[in-house]
Amino acid sequence: MAKPALRERLLGGFAFFIESGLTVDSQVVGATIKPDTSPPTNWTDYTLGTIMNFAFQKEEMDASFMAPQTQGGPYQKVNRKFVNQRSVVLETREMGDIVFRLEHGLTAITTGTAQTPGNVYDPKIEGWLRLQGRDLPGTDALILDWWVEARLESKHKFEEKIATPSIRFTLIPAVNATVVAGNSINFPTGS
Repeated sequence: MAKPALRERLLGGFAFFIESGLTVDSQVVGATIKPDTSPPTNWTDYTLGTIMNFAFQKEEMDASFMAPQTQGGPYQKVNRKFVNQRSVVLETREMGDIVFRLEHGLTAITTGTAQTPGNVYDPKIEGWLRLQGRDLPGTDALILDWWVEARLESKHKFEEKIATPSIRFTLIPAVNATVVAGNSINFPTGS
């Protein structure tokens, strides 16, 4: 086992989301087609704005059970948990189309045209999420690429303060029983 690399961290987050079906670099984005980083605008054109904070979360299933400790002895609890789902929740400073679409159940927003809210009964948007956690000197501490479904997490208020919506991005590890090959997390500077 490697010696632990301990260091203080100040992380800032940068996040980009490219929706399924969009064309980037002459390719239609989908679970099997992830945009590359050449040119960098393949991702940076799809910023989620200023990321105030982000938090990783997981949903677990408890499968603990009682097992005999010895032939004639008492039972002992065996702790077992399985992770069913992984997600990251991002809080943003700016509101874009993704927030309004998820909030009002719309497939798209047509500026200046009245639309019927609630046409999407299960408001979610699938696509590629790139999350970069930056260290104080401006180097990437982590780069995460996940095929996800995005859902609105927070119920923000329109009031005298700036609204900071939260969006939950849930990892989709497989589509139609096929592993999504582009899902990855990289720690380029060591953790």
